[in-house]
Amino acid sequence: MTPLALRVVGAFAALLLLLAAVGSYGQQRFLDQAALLAHKDAAVIELAAARSAAASVQGPLAVTHWARERGMVPAPDASDVIAVAPSPLPPPSRVLRPPSLEVVTVWR
Repeated sequence: MTPLALRVVGAFAALLLLLAAVGSYGQQRFLDQAALLAHKDAAVIELAAARSAAASVQGPLAVTHWARERGMVPAPDASDVIAVAPSPLPPPSRVLRPPSLEVVTVWR
């Protein structure tokens, strides 16, 4: 073999080893990503179970049961809900400029 052919074969072998090393690194990163995605799926399932367990203690249904046990009734079931504000609000006392906000609170 000529010296040029030996150099070409050596460069080819070196590039082939470099390509194998890059491929191995890429495969390892791919496996790490797959493991992280599996860990994420497990964490999402665990979070859903934890939220379900927490809802039985402090969720809307738990609060409703707690209130009914103490004699409270939901607002739609009460008989005098309509009488909360029977009269209309008074008219504004002055004319406001367009870029403004007015809040009126009436205690009865």
